[in-house]
Amino acid sequence: VFSYRKAAMLAQLTISHFAIVRELEIDFHSGMTAITGETGAGKSIIIGSVSMALGGKASRDSIRHGADYAYIELVFSVKGEDRLRALRELDTEPTEDGLVIISRKITPSRSISRINDETVTAARLRQITGLLLDIHGQHEHQSLLYKSKHLEILDAYVKAQTQPAKKKMEEEYKNYCILKKRLSSFEMDHDARLREAD
Repeated sequence: VFSYRKAAMLAQLTISHFAIVRELEIDFHSGMTAITGETGAGKSIIIGSVSMALGGKASRDSIRHGADYAYIELVFSVKGEDRLRALRELDTEPTEDGLVIISRKITPSRSISRINDETVTAARLRQITGLLLDIHGQHEHQSLLYKSKHLEILDAYVKAQTQPAKKKMEEEYKNYCILKKRLSSFEMDHDARLREAD
């Protein structure tokens, strides 16, 4: 299962010469997309290719027999000012159409990852793709690997229960600040008190 970060959606997946797949292109549309098939049909290969494109460990064994390389490309449609700002803070600028294109080419000697045709390290790739997509599976959950995401996940889970309390606390803190400022306006410094006494 893929879950999209707010305001980002996987629009297209292209796989070439990966495992048993020669060529595959999947267009995703808004709503739910279900990929079904018999055991051995290649559902796990699709998930594995996406995981590898997001920065997972690349193995030369994943190159299709007889091919020189394996290639995976993910096209994300990104909307929403918060998500765009977060990407820009990581020096990633979506295209004019709001697309972020992530590709990974695996050869027998190395693998190359690119974001919008710019070569990136695996660490930077994982950092950026963490803003776009998460993978949920029986044995894997990408975002749980990053401590920085733990608070975000917890907040999203308990938001409905904690939002009223957070709102009330915010209002009370504002009132506290107003009263504190008012109180300080009544207080005089030592010299002012002496002048007043005279």
